[in-house]
Amino acid sequence: MTMTKKILAIVLLSVICVITLFLGVFSFIPDFAVGEYNIYHSPVGLIQKSNLLTDTVTATYLVELDEDVESFDAQSIINARLRKAYGYYGVKVDYNKDDGLVKVVIPKTNNEANSSAKNILSKILVNGKVEILSTNYTSASYSEDSVVLSNEHFKRASVRSYINGETTLYVCRVRLTKDGAKIAADELVTSTPYTCAVDGEVNTWVYYTGSELQITYAFNDVDQSKESAKVLASYINTDTLGATLTLDGKLVEKENNTAWVYLLVLGIVVLASLVFFAVRYKVLGIVPMVWQACAVVLFTIFAGLVHIEIFNLAAAIGALLAYCFMTFFTVYVFDKIRSAMAEGKTFTWAKHTAFKDTMIVSLIAHGALLVLGIILWVIPSIVTTPLGCVFVYGAVLSFLVTFCMNRLFAVVGEPSYEKQGKKSPAKK
Repeated sequence: MTMTKKILAIVLLSVICVITLFLGVFSFIPDFAVGEYNIYHSPVGLIQKSNLLTDTVTATYLVELDEDVESFDAQSIINARLRKAYGYYGVKVDYNKDDGLVKVVIPKTNNEANSSAKNILSKILVNGKVEILSTNYTSASYSEDSVVLSNEHFKRASVRSYINGETTLYVCRVRLTKDGAKIAADELVTSTPYTCAVDGEVNTWVYYTGSELQITYAFNDVDQSKESAKVLASYINTDTLGATLTLDGKLVEKENNTAWVYLLVLGIVVLASLVFFAVRYKVLGIVPMVWQACAVVLFTIFAGLVHIEIFNLAAAIGALLAYCFMTFFTVYVFDKIRSAMAEGKTFTWAKHTAFKDTMIVSLIAHGALLVLGIILWVIPSIVTTPLGCVFVYGAVLSFLVTFCMNRLFAVVGEPSYEKQGKKSPAKK
């Protein structure tokens, strides 16, 4: 039975190490092309689309809000368009009521289309009123009398690609509301190229398929780019902006070097903790080493895939604090095991006593961190919200590592640790 447990421990640890290494590679490598037109976005690549790790461009606009439009609504629409069209998450959009200015800060280069900040902002900050005209595209000219469908008739939009020989075409597919579908059935004929206008300017055509609209050649792009289709879809999915923005001054570029210093510090802290576990706990240290490394990888994956939209410097500091919190309670438990074994106790006794004696304190501390995180998360500020968000993730991950996985693998690997303790008992 002892040999069976030992083999099981080795197999499980090996599998976990391989999975962690595999996920780690695909979490931290740069984005790369897949096939002809797809792109793999690693979690780190997604996080880098925030303002934390990249150089930024700041644009300030004079804003005139339409009647019954709140500044918060306009800010939300700008953020949503940047997310949906360019993959920018956590973009800082500030509105100053006193001087009527909107300040937008976006990453400088991290977008799939490699578009300049000026080009991105010129497309995102328009009103975005999409209208379908009953006129044929070949003789297109805008007329309000020709409008048959507009934003209120659109349910949602998505982007689909079609491959035609060596050419890849991108189409904005639009699903219609119940009223929109009825109007389209009465006013439009399938397979006929009708006119689509954005903010009163004719620049694309549209086909009615009988169940949806397919809009092509957005913004007069000859190559019918994916970027244009995604931007057009973002207008439909976010509704009109309801504001007129005029650039006030020049775009201001700013280099960001502090984030890389932070990453260096975080890397040193993580590496130092793993070395500490190996040196201090010998074979027993393999357990916290593996699971702390897993926690780092899992946090990166989760943060990237859910696009931790508020991942700024406050969230980064919170992640460092959460890792230190997890490390402290890992050391808190394993030091008690080490001390008991140094006194000649068996590993089984030392493990059981250490987990029992530290359970109440650890539970209270993890519960307190979770509650603090929830409280900070719901406070709408640039510091408290991201800090609380990361504290919640950190509390959950720390609980899984210190209460579940460390204990499980300590039990499974018990035969190895008993043998290690008898041969070379730990010293105080």
